Amino acid sequence: MDAINRLIWNRFRIRRGDTLPYCAVKGRTRNDLAALFTELEYTSGAEVGVGEGRFSEVLCKANPELHLMSVDPWEAYENWSQEKCDIRAERARQRLEPYNIEIRRQRSIDAVLQVPEGSLDFVYIDGCHVFDWVMTDIILWAQRVRPGGIVSGHDYYKFYRAGVQRAVDVYTWAHGISMWYLTREKEATWWWVKT
Repeated sequence: MDAINRLIWNRFRIRRGDTLPYCAVKGRTRNDLAALFTELEYTSGAEVGVGEGRFSEVLCKANPELHLMSVDPWEAYENWSQEKCDIRAERARQRLEPYNIEIRRQRSIDAVLQVPEGSLDFVYIDGCHVFDWVMTDIILWAQRVRPGGIVSGHDYYKFYRAGVQRAVDVYTWAHGISMWYLTREKEATWWWVKT
């Protein structure tokens, strides 16, 4: 086991004998992942799916050296009108103004093509939760993370029309990822160290 995975096992108190995905003890959340990024001295990351910018703010507060790309189209969908999306975009802009953040108001598929491969320390995927979109985000954004960086995301659980769980399961299986992790909370965060 390499040093980063050892650190993860200790920080998230993974139990020996646990099976994939390895689960953190209850009480460890995605905020602990933000702290891990800081401990690993990650200074370049992206969050895909920003909403009102709450987790982007957590990431930046945990690591003042972080340059974060925050990607979200803030487009109307399902029960969200364009007006509501515009309000959320403005709240995110105001919340994130004090930090070293590049806000990209565009779809993930358009933003990712402008990011060089291997240029990010981490990505946190929390965009559209439909299987095809999640899988596309994982495939394309994982290429932008350097070896030794972390590919991660939100909402690993079963809920209406969501494909996060299945996309993460399929991707990790297809790519032979033998060590990957979950926080133990309702809206679990998933992640692995890129080799």
